[in-house]
Amino acid sequence: MGYSVVAAKAAFAANGAPPGTAVRSRPLELTSINLRLRVIANQMHAPCLCPTIMLECPPMPKTIYRGFVLMLSIGSLSLVCGSVSSAEPSDAHARFFETNIRPLLVEHCFECHSGKSQKGGLRLDSLGGLLRGGDSDPAIVPGVPDESLLIQAVRYEGYEMPPNKQLDDAEIASLERWVKLGAPWPGTDPDQLRLEPKEGFTDGDRRWWAIQPVKTPEVPSTESEWARNPIDHFVLSAMREKGLSPAPEASAEILARRVYFDLTGLPPTVEQLDRYLNDESPQAYERLVDELLQSPAYGERYARHWLDVVRYADSDGYRADHTRANAWRYRQYVIDSLNGDKPYDEFAREQLAGDELPGEDPEHLIATGFLTHGIYEYNNRDVVGHWDIILNEATDTIGDVFLGAGMQCARCHDHKFDPILQRDYFALRSFLEAMLIDDDGVCASQKESERYAEQFSKWETATSDLRKQLDEREAK
Repeated sequence: MGYSVVAAKAAFAANGAPPGTAVRSRPLELTSINLRLRVIANQMHAPCLCPTIMLECPPMPKTIYRGFVLMLSIGSLSLVCGSVSSAEPSDAHARFFETNIRPLLVEHCFECHSGKSQKGGLRLDSLGGLLRGGDSDPAIVPGVPDESLLIQAVRYEGYEMPPNKQLDDAEIASLERWVKLGAPWPGTDPDQLRLEPKEGFTDGDRRWWAIQPVKTPEVPSTESEWARNPIDHFVLSAMREKGLSPAPEASAEILARRVYFDLTGLPPTVEQLDRYLNDESPQAYERLVDELLQSPAYGERYARHWLDVVRYADSDGYRADHTRANAWRYRQYVIDSLNGDKPYDEFAREQLAGDELPGEDPEHLIATGFLTHGIYEYNNRDVVGHWDIILNEATDTIGDVFLGAGMQCARCHDHKFDPILQRDYFALRSFLEAMLIDDDGVCASQKESERYAEQFSKWETATSDLRKQLDEREAK
């Protein structure tokens, strides 16, 4: 067994329908999106300007999960940066701002960077304007003066502002202190963040962490025998930074239980545990991992994560909350895809456009149930409005699931922090406008349909007399 993500994770643990038929499901429902993708989508609305990526070790080597885990790891990103407190500044900080900062901005900055004029797309007459920035990056990074373009500009480090005469040392020091305090701005109102939309994307927008290409980071050198694979080096390096040391190595029994819970969600039976403990082969552990990856329970366990993200449920939601008789077909499709080691790009393509794929594989149509998982109310009188909600929800979910970015804000205005324009939101939604939900179609290949018709014909012939007798009795 070669190196795999599972082996790496497990090494770290050691150290610490009727046949031939398928019916496209009705719209399926969101019960809870409890994976971290939704969390990160919410975090991305905060004025957090310098997130730092923290690595995660997923317990899956399978092809499909390498793509899946990328989105899950997006949810585990740690946003470590200065931030603006939502609390009102203290009296001392408010007095400092009103005495030293606001007059300075009014005198030297507002002429070119306020409501009347916004050179470089930058406004400095509100906290929102400073955080939004202009054609470059945000003007300030609260708590970090040296990384704030405003401070660099008044120091004449690159940009030179004001252009006609540099501020004196005391004024520059005041701005530095203000940013270091977290940029307190008395009376800040959420409305101040509602700026005029920018056309296109700035260089700063394009550097937003969530849309950067995936890179292979350099593995840190720890010079430790404890680290048995590259991920261990990252873990050990981070632990050392915090003054921590690894826990003692787990016993074989504990290790086996961890792997069982990790890959199947179930504890090993006594027989399974004994078989592993009595296996003296050097490859016993690798063999156990491979065995569990081939277990049906593997796909059943990890399908739950994906089903949560795509808002799967067995009923419609809302008040009526009718049961979706064929929803289980999509659930089984996800389980089978994981257990079959389906490539992630194929997995994604089938769910987004399975009905457009060549061939007559019924799984392709079942996969498109992803687009119909939203809350549905069959007796809603506002048909147009309800359909609009369905399309919006499908668009939002595509952003959450496949882009790792919360797009909901861009439905009403250009996103304030993510590089997502309102017109781009509806450009994406336009691909869904022609969607037609088919509840009655049979998802079966031609051969399967012919075999079913042949079997059904035999059944009709064999039960003809019996059904005739039943009809006569019911007619009396």
